[in-house]
Amino acid sequence: MSRIGILGGSFNPIHAGHMRMAVESRETLGLERVLLMPASQPPHKPGEGMLPFAHRLRLVELAVRGVSGLSASGLEGLRPGPSYTVDTLGALREKSPEDDYTFILGSEAFFALPTWRRGLEIPHLCHLAVALRQGADALGVADFAESTWPGMERVGEGHMRFATGNSLRIVPVPVFEVSSTDVRERWRQRRCLAMLVPPAAEEIMERGGTAYEQAWGHRHDA
Repeated sequence: MSRIGILGGSFNPIHAGHMRMAVESRETLGLERVLLMPASQPPHKPGEGMLPFAHRLRLVELAVRGVSGLSASGLEGLRPGPSYTVDTLGALREKSPEDDYTFILGSEAFFALPTWRRGLEIPHLCHLAVALRQGADALGVADFAESTWPGMERVGEGHMRFATGNSLRIVPVPVFEVSSTDVRERWRQRRCLAMLVPPAAEEIMERGGTAYEQAWGHRHDA
C-alpha cells in the first residue's frame, strides 16, 4: 500500500504556492508522493481565460521535475466532461484500491465543499489535508468540520477523524501572496516571474505562443 496525496486545481498556471502546499503536505503527513493533477474542465471556473489542458499539464510536469516526492498526473485529461473531484477519487480507488489517498486542498476550498458536486461524500473516499490560507485558523476548520459532518472526533492537535474512519489533518504552510491571476497579469506585462513560478515552467511561459495569448491576453510589447 502506498500513501498518496492528490492536489488538484486549474493550475492556470502552477505557481510557488501550489508547490509549497504539495511539499508541506507530503512532509507533514509522511506521504510517499503527491500527485499534482490539473483539471481538464474546472467546474467552478469559466473556460474563458483557461490555458488548454495539455499546456497546463506540461507546466506542472516541468515544475515538479527534480522535486522529491512530487509527480504530475494527466488523469483528468483522459476523462470527458467537467473534472469533479468525487469522480476522480472514485476512479483512483477503482484503479488502485490498495493505495491510501489523501486529498489536499486549501482552507477556502474546504469551506466550500458543501457546494461541490457530492462534496460531502469526499471524506468517505479518502483522507483530507487542509492547508491553512491567510485568514483561516485550525479552530475554524475544526468547528466547520464538526458542524458539517456529524460524528467527527478530535484526535489531537490539527488531527480529526470522520465517522467513516478517514482522517482530517491540518497542514500549516508558508504564506505566499501569489495567485494564478496575479501571475497571468505579470506575464501579460512582461514582469519578472522569478520565485513566483518554478524556473522550468517560467522558461516555457516566457516563450509564450498563440495558445497562451489566446487564453491569457496579449502581452505588452517588449
